[in-house]
Amino acid sequence: MRYVARGHDGAITKVVSEAEGGATEEIFKEDPELIAFVTEGGAEPALRAYLASSDAELLRVLEDLVNVLIDRNIVLLTDFPEAAQRKLMQRNSVRRKLQDF
Repeated sequence: MRYVARGHDGAITKVVSEAEGGATEEIFKEDPELIAFVTEGGAEPALRAYLASSDAELLRVLEDLVNVLIDRNIVLLTDFPEAAQRKLMQRNSVRRKLQDF
């Protein structure tokens, strides 16, 4: 976790690893605003890298959401195209096997 201080315009002016003085607002190291500050405005490549690296995490969130909807009978597995059904069932099978380890 990082802590930031902000100027009158709300922009980040300082980043520290521990809360101090005016830098008491917690910010995650992956926050796009922090990346832009650290890269001195050259944030586009860093932001693109962040999006790419967070894709797997977001995929897991969406997978969990689909499973919750199926478990609650809000959506049926058969509502999905066959290819998506196979992929969901394969991933569920692998997750069950991993839980056994």
